[in-house]
Amino acid sequence: MQTAVVTERPVAPRLEELPAAPFTVGDDPTAEARLALPISAETGAQSTLVYLEVDPGKRIPLHTHSAEEIFVVIAGEGIVTAGDEQWSASEGAIAVAPAFVPHGWENTGSETLKLVGFLPANVLLHGFEEAVAPFGASRFVTPLPA
Repeated sequence: MQTAVVTERPVAPRLEELPAAPFTVGDDPTAEARLALPISAETGAQSTLVYLEVDPGKRIPLHTHSAEEIFVVIAGEGIVTAGDEQWSASEGAIAVAPAFVPHGWENTGSETLKLVGFLPANVLLHGFEEAVAPFGASRFVTPLPA
């Protein structure tokens, strides 16, 4: 008789359990959110996955990336801007911002807006109109230099 071997598999990370770091843009008190990068060049991936949280009344100002970004709203509601277009978006909504097209999010609801963004590149150039804390610049590359 053979004895069954039970191996425990690691548990995949859950979005709500990711440590999301706060960031602000310029001096605007509404321009603040939190982000986590669970999949990126730092994890050995060829793509980037960003998890974003935007509290009620807050926003992520217009900015650009060197790669297209595909968004999925997983909770909350808000307005997404991409180029000259704007849409209302709530849980389950999808949106895309082409590379180098200014885009941003505004939380218009009463709960935290939670988004996932997928970018098909692992090294990215980001551009904002004002400096982003904690990066200390309006234009920066991720992953950050060691």
